Formats: sequence, C-alpha cells, structure tokens
Amino acid sequence: MRLRFTIALLALFAVATMTNAQNHEQRMAQIRQAYADRLEIMKNNPFGEGTPFNEVKVDVAQNLPGSGLYERHTHYYFTQEQYSADGSMASLLYFATSTETYAMGAHKWYWEFLWDSMEGDPMFALLVREEGGVKMEYRFYFENNKVIKVVPDVKQWPQVGVMSLHPDVIDKPADVLKLMKARQEEFERLL
Repeated sequence: MRLRFTIALLALFAVATMTNAQNHEQRMAQIRQAYADRLEIMKNNPFGEGTPFNEVKVDVAQNLPGSGLYERHTHYYFTQEQYSADGSMASLLYFATSTETYAMGAHKWYWEFLWDSMEGDPMFALLVREEGGVKMEYRFYFENNKVIKVVPDVKQWPQVGVMSLHPDVIDKPADVLKLMKARQEEFERLL
C-alpha cells in the first residue's frame, strides 16, 4: 500500500513538473515572438518616412565620487495614447534600450527591456555587460512578475556584490524586475 502511494505521488510530481516546463516553454516562445515582432516593427517604421516613433530619449551624465563619469542613454518606446478605463489618456511603455558606462568606461552595460504592449507587464530583459574586456550576456524571461528563466542559468549568476558596482544594484535575477519597474516609473514621469 505504501509503495503504491509513493509511486502515485512520484507520478503526480512528474506530471506537474512536465506541465510546468511546457508552460514555461510556451511562455518563452510567446516572449521570443513578441520581441521579434517589436524589432520588425521598429525596423520597418510603419508610420512612414520622417514620422517618428512614440519615443522618449533620456541622457544622463554625472560625476560620481570616487569613480568618475557615469553616463546612461535610454530610449523608451511606447504605445499611442488611448483612453483608459477611468477616461484619462494613457500610453504604455513596451520597449526600452539603455547603454550605460561607469568608472570612466571600465564598466559597460547594454540593456533591452520588453513589456507586454497591452498590459505593461515585464516580459523580457537582456543585459550585455563588459568589464575588464570580458563580455557576458544574460537573458531574463518573466511571467506574472516573476523570473521564470535566466540564461545562462541562475546558478552561474555572479555572487552577491559582483554586480553591486552597477548604479542600479543587481544582486539577484529578481532585482531586474525592480530595475524594469524603476524604468517604467521614470518613463511615466517624463510624459
């Protein structure tokens, strides 16, 4: 009796694990398609020659004590304003890029952020960081405001403190969600 119960429990666990993995793969496929679609739209400029995207550009340069010049160049791409449920006009941020240099160029980061263009929920983030001539790329996939996958695997994520040099402290993958929220808030203040 105990053996059958254990086997049944293991079978249920295996089915749940496979279902979860399939759901994550479906979500990642959806994110990859949304990312490809967004880049295609931006490449082909559907608004016509000379007509700009709904875009805001922000350049920040400051001299930080002890490390010198910090620069960030961010492009925010957003939807056309539409009436929201409460009758106000609103635009949703759907894509952003950010190039950052720190400590006189010794540390470089390139970010891409993708949000759902209908709901504004985080979908994807790409980080390419270059420090000491070594370039690393990280991809973050999100669902329901949670990290579902990091490539390379989370186990390879730098130890706490390694990324703390970054102006927006990123000690663990979930901190990327906080960074995306901060970028959304910055965008909202700009409009």
